[in-house]
Amino acid sequence: MSAYVFIDVSRKQEYIFRSKRLRDNLINSYVIKSVTELPGIADAEPTATDDEIGNSYSEVTLATYLAEYYTGAYSVVYSGGGNSILKFTGAKQAKEFVRGYSLEVLSAYPQLELYISKVTEEDIPEGCNKEDMSLIRRLLIQRADRLKDSRKPMFRRWSYGIERIDDSGKPVLCTNTRQVKDGLDRARNVLHKRLKDRLKKIGGEEKVEITVELSDYKSSDERKSYIGVIALDGNQMGKLFNKLRTPESLSAFSLAIEKIYVEAVADALCAYATSKQKLIKITPVLMSGDDVCLVTNAEDALDITAAILERIRTPSPEAKKALRKAVEGVKGLEDKQLDLTACAGVAIVKVTYPFFDAVQRAEKLCRRAKEELYRLAGSEAIAASFMNWEIVQGQVSAQKPYEKLVSRSREHSHYHIKPLRVDQLHPTVDGVYSYRAFRSLADGLRNLLEREQISASFLEKIKKHLYEGWESYSLLFKLDQTGAGKALSDLVEQTFLSDGNWKYGVRIESDTGHGHEEYRYVLNDLLETIAFISAGKGSVDTDVKV
Repeated sequence: MSAYVFIDVSRKQEYIFRSKRLRDNLINSYVIKSVTELPGIADAEPTATDDEIGNSYSEVTLATYLAEYYTGAYSVVYSGGGNSILKFTGAKQAKEFVRGYSLEVLSAYPQLELYISKVTEEDIPEGCNKEDMSLIRRLLIQRADRLKDSRKPMFRRWSYGIERIDDSGKPVLCTNTRQVKDGLDRARNVLHKRLKDRLKKIGGEEKVEITVELSDYKSSDERKSYIGVIALDGNQMGKLFNKLRTPESLSAFSLAIEKIYVEAVADALCAYATSKQKLIKITPVLMSGDDVCLVTNAEDALDITAAILERIRTPSPEAKKALRKAVEGVKGLEDKQLDLTACAGVAIVKVTYPFFDAVQRAEKLCRRAKEELYRLAGSEAIAASFMNWEIVQGQVSAQKPYEKLVSRSREHSHYHIKPLRVDQLHPTVDGVYSYRAFRSLADGLRNLLEREQISASFLEKIKKHLYEGWESYSLLFKLDQTGAGKALSDLVEQTFLSDGNWKYGVRIESDTGHGHEEYRYVLNDLLETIAFISAGKGSVDTDVKV
């Protein structure tokens, strides 16, 4: 009687980002990948070589354990995205694997929360197809969730006062400098290999520099030492996975998604570097299926994010073909569901800002962007790509509390147009603003500043009057005799094609039901962000010749 096991890790982010050092975060990311995935599957390699799974920082890997104890006793159903499903020829072997491997991982990485669930053929309800991978996967995940829910509260005595403790307050594990170096090299090879291969294929090796040191982003001018932490996640991936019912389709779909996302990141970076004619620094912290976390210079982060989202929506013919082949014959899957989209959040912070906090902010912004999918279409999310961002000047931001304070007295004023839709051609549709129009507005404002049609001092006055209400704000424009106010108003109206009632760069909407007007201050996001947008053309040539 065969049995299936599902290998997963809980609290992944807490484990990956428990250190303040980026190189440690990369090693931790590699550890999770190595104990939950098989490199021969997720990385599209035929087998794992001795060097790949040999003696290095990672004492235990899924590949080494299976090769040592279970050769020929299992088959791989799916592996990727930080988890795997294996099929064992016998229930007894599956049970022994769960116990043995759990103990090995716990001994090597005591701070890692590994969960392994098991489903045998007897556990599949009567009348159901015993080979239905959609059902089996659902049962495995349900059992893993029950294991996670039953875990004991994490109130443990980690230190007795005589040990060295790390950034998380837990005892430092005994690792020497050589082990750390080996771990970092191994992490680089595994986590960055596919990205490097793609960059090499499209001629982007000399245009994109992959770094693992946050110090590389520091500038001689402290005011410019900002980074953009990008969190990107695919839309509706769970629904697509649930429609796949065979091991072959699960594995092929996983590989296709990996290919599309790696190509999207590499191609976007290469095209952006070419358009700006400069070397782009990038740090891939996490690239696991449709889950991506990147670090780059703040001034490049927004345009790179938009370019990646566009690439995911329009993958290469080769990648699209692989995706269609993976789902060939799958019932209930419409062709339009293969038009992939994703959402992203970008946290722009100082390079010295706590990295884990920055990642959490970026992921929160990504979730906020995803909410737009449902806000526009009700219960069923639409297929669209949104991006959101936040600029954090310090660990405690006073901007949002202040906005909440003034919003109570000015409930009909709206100070943001974010999140922005990346795949929208028209400047505004049903109250949704496009990133393309926003980027055009930023270039237009820079042009006005260069031609001295508007001054930086006038922009500072706008910032001060934004939250003082419509009367104060409009009076600033009415009393302006320099022509700056008119030039700025004209720029906003030209950018948004006079779509709606615009005045002084504000969109005024009448609420006939309640007899009042709503004010949307478009310039607020622009003035806050303009210093963190690279000068020059915003759109990037997306045609990369291979």
